[in-house]
Amino acid sequence: MPTVYRKVETPEEICDALLLAAKYIPKERLGATDDCGFSPFSTDKKPTHKDGDPDFARDIAFQKIKARVEGAQLASQKLGF
Repeated sequence: MPTVYRKVETPEEICDALLLAAKYIPKERLGATDDCGFSPFSTDKKPTHKDGDPDFARDIAFQKIKARVEGAQLASQKLGF
């Protein structure tokens, strides 16, 4: 899942991607991890945004990480781990 875009994938989207990958990669060797990509957020400059909108920097990165963890947990359950 791209880390440089503002869209935060749902845990279900992450799960679906992992289940698809499990068709081609032995599930014992499959993992979900961040592969860099958050470096554009490293300076954590706060752009002007409307109140309540997620920040384009650190907030988005943490939301993506949270979705990845939850999606990986869903996939683990469906794969029998």
